[in-house]
Amino acid sequence: MNWFSRLIITLAALGALASARAAETSYNIVGSVGSGAGKCLDSNAVLSPCGGAEQRFVFGADGTVYLDSSEGKRYLQGNLFASHSIGFSNTLATGNASTYWSRPGGNRLQLSESRALTTMCLSRPLSVPVSGTLRAELAQCSASAANQQWTLANPLPVGQPEPGKTQVKSSARNCLQQSDFSAPLAAIKLSVAACTLGAKTEYFQFTNQGAVVLNGYCLSTTGGLGSAVGLGACGDTGVPPGANQLWKRGPNASIVSSSTGSIGLCLELAKSGTGVELQNCEAGKLSQYWSTSTIVAGNWPAGVPRKPTTYVPKQTLSSGQVNTVVNWIQRETSISTTPFCYKTKPYDRGAGILPDCADGQYKDGGLCYSNCRSGYHGVGPVCWSDQSLSYGAGLLHCRDGYTNVAGVCWLKKASYGNGAGKAANSCKSNRVLQAGLCYENPRSGYQCNASNCNQRCAAGIADCGVAACASNANQCASTISNMVVSTAIMFASFATAGAAGEVKVGVMTAKEAVEAAKTADDLADALLLLSENIEKFLLAAQNDLAGISSVEIEAQIARKYGKGSPDYQHIAREWAARNLLYYISDLLLDLNTLIITTIDPTGITGVMDAFAKPPCMDHTAMP
Repeated sequence: MNWFSRLIITLAALGALASARAAETSYNIVGSVGSGAGKCLDSNAVLSPCGGAEQRFVFGADGTVYLDSSEGKRYLQGNLFASHSIGFSNTLATGNASTYWSRPGGNRLQLSESRALTTMCLSRPLSVPVSGTLRAELAQCSASAANQQWTLANPLPVGQPEPGKTQVKSSARNCLQQSDFSAPLAAIKLSVAACTLGAKTEYFQFTNQGAVVLNGYCLSTTGGLGSAVGLGACGDTGVPPGANQLWKRGPNASIVSSSTGSIGLCLELAKSGTGVELQNCEAGKLSQYWSTSTIVAGNWPAGVPRKPTTYVPKQTLSSGQVNTVVNWIQRETSISTTPFCYKTKPYDRGAGILPDCADGQYKDGGLCYSNCRSGYHGVGPVCWSDQSLSYGAGLLHCRDGYTNVAGVCWLKKASYGNGAGKAANSCKSNRVLQAGLCYENPRSGYQCNASNCNQRCAAGIADCGVAACASNANQCASTISNMVVSTAIMFASFATAGAAGEVKVGVMTAKEAVEAAKTADDLADALLLLSENIEKFLLAAQNDLAGISSVEIEAQIARKYGKGSPDYQHIAREWAARNLLYYISDLLLDLNTLIITTIDPTGITGVMDAFAKPPCMDHTAMP
């Protein structure tokens, strides 16, 4: 059985195990919209970048929400009379402090079994405090509050590894592990002890860049011969490992340092029997023996070149900034190159109301008339003076504007005609007149037929009705709700000429070779070819962004970041990598072993969906 078959079986087994343990699944609790959007709740009740330690929560069948740590369950707790704070408890509680929660609407976390007079929900601050730390809190529940909306993301069976990760076992079958990731990190925290099946504490990822990663931290040397080995902070996603974080496979199941200052030394079980250190490599020495799974055997063979990366020396943009720009490129490119897109769900804007008179008009008898001149008031089609029609008796002289008739002063201009009235046809500024009624203005990007509102297609794109938009009318189909953009269509939509176009052919050929591999050797050769062509494609793309997007998009990127600058090249490589990931996703390989981008590997599925079933969007300005 070749490596590829073993990988598929392994992934299938993990999937089956995950299903069997559905009641024990952990999630990131992620802010959906508003302040803290895209950030994860952590063990300090703080909203921080996702991917860190202690951010995986289990939703118990009893209504508890807890962290499954090495110290046992730590329950998420709402404190009603402690400034409505959020904390953690090792015991269950109700009343003033409660550890029980419900999920009304599916996107809120409401405190249950408490003494609260009003319903209280897990909330984020409405604005970023001066300290810059977003700390979760309790607030009165509101279904419309953006800062109370949460998403459960990246489900992972508790105690089980993610595909592509492995335990590192000593000759005595104990596991290399670390459970304490609090600062400051120290080599003594990395130990060798009885295996616990803890996904966050002992399942490592071996990358083709030479890093050995546990829970986001890299295996790091601290010196030369005899020095301890521990975990240290890795660089940003996509950045090559540090000079003291490089490793390679050695003979006899050894792990050899290729880091500066310790090249050629082997990872060895320390004489204390608990930690690890660097010693001279010795064939057959059991304390230098480390077994790993077949996943690592296939992904981390000796001699495989460094993994292609989107990293560019001297880049200044953070992962989040690059992703924001690349998301915009994907949005703009999708509008013009994707055969069709899916509209968002229509909505009902409510019933229309009768129109009223416009500003400067008055209504009388169901008709609208222009306001009367100053000093007059309207009654139907006539404007009457606000002054008395007459006054006095037996007077000889009258005030201006009056005339004497038999001793009585009569107003000369008591009224004047105000013209024929017109039917009311005016709406307030937040409404629009349609079919004789005033309806709420459509949301941005929508068009409405009476109360039903449907997403509007971008300029120059054909409207296929309620469901979708398409590049032309011929692409519209009654079965559009079941259609997806194939990887071949998307990949073929750009880089048809020039250097990027030529290299694209090489990528496609290498992919076909991977699919056709019959033996482990065939697969290894095909993967090597694919890796080489991926790097060539990234290199071509960084000098020809227009070829993989559009001339207009490239011009805007060049104008803001400078054509050929490190940030320009980083953006171009990232956009190219995103397309490559989509194109090679159906190989069923661990994509993170082929290429590193600033995309969190757990978010690749979302990127694939954005390509395969792209949502309809309108053009926007570059962020």
